[in-house]
Amino acid sequence: MPGKLCYGAAAGNAGKLRNSKAFCEGLEHRALGAGVTYPVTDNPHESGSEASDAWILGWTVADDAETSTIDPADAPCCAVTGATITD
Repeated sequence: MPGKLCYGAAAGNAGKLRNSKAFCEGLEHRALGAGVTYPVTDNPHESGSEASDAWILGWTVADDAETSTIDPADAPCCAVTGATITD
């Protein structure tokens, strides 16, 4: 649920607020449109940082849901109810 902290990992999701925010931002970035238009390389965080890793995990959750709806269980800290990835 929004307001909860997570960063996309199966366990140990009580991450830092910055990482949780980065995860949701990565998910949102990919959900905006095609992966070619909104690539994972647009990650704004320093490569190798926890926030960068979280952003990539969020982007990947949305990318894995291509042509379907993002499962809220895959992004418990993001407001994704009904978010559909169309391409």
